[in-house]
Amino acid sequence: MGAYKLLFAKKEKYIPFEMAISYYKALLSNFKKYIPNREELAQKIGREAVKDIKFAFGPTTLKQLKGLKGHPISRIFLEGFKNFYSAYDIFQPNIEITILKIDQEGKNATYRFKNSIFLENSNDFIYHIYIMCGISEGILNRALKREVLCKVDQIYISDKKEESFFDLIIKLE
Repeated sequence: MGAYKLLFAKKEKYIPFEMAISYYKALLSNFKKYIPNREELAQKIGREAVKDIKFAFGPTTLKQLKGLKGHPISRIFLEGFKNFYSAYDIFQPNIEITILKIDQEGKNATYRFKNSIFLENSNDFIYHIYIMCGISEGILNRALKREVLCKVDQIYISDKKEESFFDLIIKLE
């Protein structure tokens, strides 16, 4: 048997999720307060941020993205988008995404996002939606090596979180 010693090495410090989200929400609400009605700027910031964010996609997501590169069947990509979105929206791993429609040619799709922590009783945090729209556009442009346009179509905020949603349109050029 003998004596033993346990040693725990900790190189990285982690911030509790609730604290990180409260900081981020404070930044979003003040951004909206002091720079109102600039949703397109928030989207541009998201698109440009892709250059600096170190995404840590898991092997399954990377395999899916690589499989889509240059793929001639756009519909496959549009159907798969909802499966890997949560891999880079770190604040909303449990967001619910449904496909509302995909056009006949498989070049445009509309998605509905529900269960968003940024749509709780207020529109103070909606710039997150536009930032993520820009990030989605940037990631997909880079991964697919083709022009992808992303647009927030509609935002509905209710007193009940489960009724709130936003719709996103992705268009493959």
